[in-house]
Amino acid sequence: MKVTIDVDLTPEEMRRLIGFPDVQQFNEAVMEEMLLRLKAGTEGYDPLQFFRAGIMGNTDTWTKWTELFSPFGSKTAKPQ
Repeated sequence: MKVTIDVDLTPEEMRRLIGFPDVQQFNEAVMEEMLLRLKAGTEGYDPLQFFRAGIMGNTDTWTKWTELFSPFGSKTAKPQ
């Protein structure tokens, strides 16, 4: 027997269903601060440095993401 369920959700509804936090206000605040610093030409402010801490030293997170999504791109995955 094969059962198929189609779910029609907006990204917001999906975020809530999965239980992800709403980070929209945080993202807006971060971007606003970055733009203010870039426009002001704050001395010593490097936008790349701002993101480097979250990107470069976070190999565990990258590994978890690749493990999570690798079955979707795998050639061994069964076609639907």
